[in-house]
Amino acid sequence: ILLGKEENMPERKKGKHLSLEDRYEIQKGLREHRNFKEIAMIIGCSADTVSKEIRKHRYHQTHKSNGYLSTRLTPNNCKHRYTCRHRDVCNKPPRHKCRIPCRECLQCNKRCPYFVYEPCQIENKPPYVCNNCSHSRNCLFDKYLYNAEYAHREYREELSISRQGIDMTKEELAELDALVSPLIRKGQPLTHIMRNHSEEISICERSLYNYVEQGYLDARKMDLRRAVRYKPRKASEDAKNKRALSKKKLGRRYKDFLEHIERHAGQRIVEMDTVEGIKGGKVLQTLLWRENGLMIAFLRDSKEMAGMVRSFDELEERLGLEKFQELFPLILTDNGSEFADPELFEASLQEGHFRSSIYYCEPRQCQQKGSLEKNHEYIRYIIPKGHSFDELTQEKVDLMMSHINSTVRPRFEKTPYEMAEETFGEEILKKLGLMKIDPDEVDLTPSLIK
Repeated sequence: ILLGKEENMPERKKGKHLSLEDRYEIQKGLREHRNFKEIAMIIGCSADTVSKEIRKHRYHQTHKSNGYLSTRLTPNNCKHRYTCRHRDVCNKPPRHKCRIPCRECLQCNKRCPYFVYEPCQIENKPPYVCNNCSHSRNCLFDKYLYNAEYAHREYREELSISRQGIDMTKEELAELDALVSPLIRKGQPLTHIMRNHSEEISICERSLYNYVEQGYLDARKMDLRRAVRYKPRKASEDAKNKRALSKKKLGRRYKDFLEHIERHAGQRIVEMDTVEGIKGGKVLQTLLWRENGLMIAFLRDSKEMAGMVRSFDELEERLGLEKFQELFPLILTDNGSEFADPELFEASLQEGHFRSSIYYCEPRQCQQKGSLEKNHEYIRYIIPKGHSFDELTQEKVDLMMSHINSTVRPRFEKTPYEMAEETFGEEILKKLGLMKIDPDEVDLTPSLIK
């Protein structure tokens, strides 16, 4: 019958787990007295798989004797139960002397000095269960049975248990904790840690997040900067909240910016903004290159346009006009009053020369320069919101930006400093006030500038 069905047999699927339907076929095959090879051909696996499945998921059914039944219904597990001729092993008085063979006694296995334990051999030889045994109904021994639903339920439980906990020894976990937790407490993102210690960390970044969240490491979830999700942004109501742009900004709106970069594909783009400490105090003017995520900052006494323009003048003096034009050809900023006059930023210190092009985002559309907005969070790691910038110096700001630029970003394989070093050169980075920080020395906590 099986040979005639070979064409309809399922193909062997190596490495696949048995399904409930497969286990029903095993149970059916045992009932029909099929051997392991025949069952394996039906469900598309090896005979060894069927054998292991039966031995692993069979269950033990203990025989329950009943003292009111005939003594012949009592199981006898002695090796000599078929050949034994002993009588009166208990040595009872003559008037109470037993008239039945000891092998039929309820107490035979307990009292007989010649007892040798020998259970039913089905436990240790194929098919390892009593499903297809012709004597199973009347057998007085303990039974081993295979049931598809019981086996599948046990399999699911084992699968669930196997996925609990972590796939790591205590020693390996201790080594990982000693490496990662101090770096997390320095404010380093897990992306940065994974980038610089990929050979020492044997798990992926997602697993490392899980270890922290589940409490396997000394560092806790609250030590992670972005443990709390961002609130969903509300849709802007352009029709209600539009503000009229000044005449000087005509032709410099975001749609004009998109048209410009379409005409000048590959042109370098720099995003510009300001970060406030407290109202009326010092501010940071920030600039970020989209191509590599490098960010620089200038400490200004107030949020006035003159101070922002002065940053451009200082950069032009350090770099020279040609290098400035190469590094800052196209700038995208918001509609803040400190950037209101684009001509002041575009005009070079050398009369009659043009140093950059300024474009503006739509009102209340900060996501249009999202790279810079996103990178501001690194500044907030070191100087939390609500803290004043008045005690800062430009040297401290440069140190802070050096640490920020030496931190690996999730979307890049290298740090912004490393990528900028390849394109700008080390000398230019020094002129921008930046230096390279060793990966393990990166500190994104307030202690950096204290």
